[in-house]
Order: sequence, then C-alpha cells, then structure tokens
Amino acid sequence: MSATNLSIRALLLFLIIMHSAVAEIVLEDNGVSVSEGELEFIVSRWTEPMQRAAADDLGDRLELLNKVIILKKMAAAADRLAPGPEFWELSEKLLIVKREFILDAFIASANVPDMSALSAERYDTQQRKYALVPEKRLSSQILFICTPPCDREQTVKEAQEVLDELRAGADFSELVQIHSDDPTTRAKNGEVDSWISYGEPRLPPSYSEGLFNIASIGGYSELVATDFGIHILRYDAVEEEYLLSYAEAKDQIVADLETEYRKLAILDFIAQFNMTDDVIIDGDAMEVVFAPYKSAEN
Repeated sequence: MSATNLSIRALLLFLIIMHSAVAEIVLEDNGVSVSEGELEFIVSRWTEPMQRAAADDLGDRLELLNKVIILKKMAAAADRLAPGPEFWELSEKLLIVKREFILDAFIASANVPDMSALSAERYDTQQRKYALVPEKRLSSQILFICTPPCDREQTVKEAQEVLDELRAGADFSELVQIHSDDPTTRAKNGEVDSWISYGEPRLPPSYSEGLFNIASIGGYSELVATDFGIHILRYDAVEEEYLLSYAEAKDQIVADLETEYRKLAILDFIAQFNMTDDVIIDGDAMEVVFAPYKSAEN
C-alpha cells in the first residue's frame, strides 16, 4: 500500500472516530463538538513537542485546540456542499474504511473454539489433504537458450539431435559441456541443485511437468519449452511422498481450521447487514441510474 493510501486511510479513520464518538463533550463551538475520547485520540497522534506544549502552556493548548475545531468545522462545511463526484469518491472511501473497521473489530473479538479434537478427526479422515508431503525429484538439464529473436524451430531441431544421441547412449556430462548454455548448471555437469515437486511455483509449469513425465531414474524427458529456451531434462533421484504424523501436522491443521472458522463467522456477521424485506427501492430512479449501462438488445 502506498504512503498516500496509508495517509488517506489514517485521515478517514481519524474523521470516523471524531464523527462517531459518543462520550462526554469536552470542546464545543458553533455546532461542532469534540468528545473526551476523541480528544484523547487526537492528542495521542500529536508529536511529543505538541503534547508537551499543550500540557504545559495554556496559550499553546488553545492554539492546538483551535486546529482541532478548524478541522471539525471544515469537515462540517464539506458535508454542506452540493455533492459531486469528488464528494461521492470520498464518501465511498469512508464507507470502505468503516466496513474494514467494523470487520476488524469483529475479528478481534471473535471467540475461536479449541480445534484440537476436530483437527484429530480431520487428520484421520483427510490425511492426504492435511499431511501429505508430495514426491520430489532431482534433475539435471541441458539448456539451449532461445529468446527472441532466436530461431526456435532451429533450436528445437538441434536439441532433438542431442536428445537422440543421449537415448542412443551418449555421455550426458560430455554433451552438457558441449551444448548447454546455462553456465550455472553446466559447471555442475547439468545438475539442478534443488528438489522439485510437481507444479513447483519457482519454475515454469512445463519444467516440472516434463520432469514428472519421465518414467524412471536416469531417463530423459521429451524436449521441454520455456521462456528461457529448450530443455533436455534427466531424472536423477526421488524423494517419495509420505504422510506427516498427527503431531507433525497438528499445528497446521488447527491453523487451517481456525482460518476456516473465521471466514464462516465473517460471512454470518456480514449477513446481518443484508437488505431486509422492508427495503424501499425507487424503481423509477433505478431505471434512470442504470439506463446508460443497458445492453444494446434491451
């Protein structure tokens, strides 16, 4: 979030608190007022020199309180202006901040039940969802770098010739040194030094798909195309999938269940604000508002 958005959010939240506080009024002038709670909040946001000045010197205090009154009066004056696009834009931002404020307050006060018993049940009934550690593989590669304006068709042809040599029994390490354009893996005879799971987010999807389509250790992939170029992959080693014990998986299961509970609780909380059967809708006004957006056939 940008500094501008943060400052707008802070200002709007500040205005909400000043507008909606209901505690004892401690400052009032010409139709605008500040409650004790509002003033405590405002003063807490001042710099330390401002706080000390207001505490120690009545003149400085009056000057700073005047700034508060000015802000309140200007906000009231804005409310009296004929509304236009800028007004409604500000109003929308204010509504969104209020929505987030009440949701945050609800979430902070939500009483999440102990999920230990349910987590044990979920472990028993949905082990693969909650406890599966998927298979991982090690690979080596020969990379034929081909980025625009590279002739990809020619690169595929070259790579296919090398792949045919490998399947005929040629030495992989030797061909890595001759053909691979990736200096990092070439320095290690093609080895990619990380375990890869299917759908590995750090890699192009075609890479892990190509690797996991190799039937057995030591085998080669079909040619794999990525934005980097054309890869020949060799399947080097495997770490088979396995299931975590309940003790190992419990914390994550509980965290997932608590998140699930909060999401459902928020939906229930929001539902209470749905339109009721008593809603009044001006149909004619609706037609005017939505007329510019009707599809041509209507």
